[in-house]
Amino acid sequence: MEKISLQKIKWIKSLHLKKNREKEKLVLVEGFKLVSELASQYPLLVHSMYSSTEMDLDFEQRFDCFACHTNEMERISQFNSAPTLIGIFHEPGLPIFNPNERVLVLENIQDPGNLGTIIRTADWFGIKQIVCSEDTVNCYNSKVIQSSMGSAFRIPVFYKNLEDFLPKLNSTVHGALLDGKNVAKVDPNEIKILVMGNEGKGISESLQKHINQAVTIPGYGQAESLNVSIATGIFLYHWSQSKTV
Repeated sequence: MEKISLQKIKWIKSLHLKKNREKEKLVLVEGFKLVSELASQYPLLVHSMYSSTEMDLDFEQRFDCFACHTNEMERISQFNSAPTLIGIFHEPGLPIFNPNERVLVLENIQDPGNLGTIIRTADWFGIKQIVCSEDTVNCYNSKVIQSSMGSAFRIPVFYKNLEDFLPKLNSTVHGALLDGKNVAKVDPNEIKILVMGNEGKGISESLQKHINQAVTIPGYGQAESLNVSIATGIFLYHWSQSKTV
């Protein structure tokens, strides 16, 4: 296995910046289990792999693989604790948005961990497409990929101006708001579009005017609110009871 060069190290470090990843349409994935699984599932998307331990022989034969010392892995990793395997993948190609399919809409989600968890949960409950506001964290951020456990490669995530986009769908829009109707009393078959808002501010006032039915999860304790990824999971469980799933 070829040893990693200084030039290659500098190039990978340049991909830590969003603008460089977007320019080259590449995704950094870290962790032996996650990289191995994605490489097995999406071999055509593999650009190159970097390892500080013994590499799977099949991977060595099929992909461009480079050997790294531990200190070199620490230099190219974006995390505090460097993994033994890092993979660089091409971005999955986005299919065309399907207006006839259910859609989860996310406004201004800022925390990569929250977005990744939401994508993973949506994958579990059979959601086939997600639409995000343009100010939501990028779905190919390494921390999003990590917390989604690879689901970001399976579920198309579109970025749109939501105030322009939602009216064009010509469908009832359900939105998560504290003063909404108890979601348990809403027929899941009636939900086609579900909007979740920002971690701290919820759905913006400008977007609320496009919501036809506010829904909420009733609380019985003293907590002010639910984490957005937890709340989304509860809504998606209810939504999954729909006969159209």
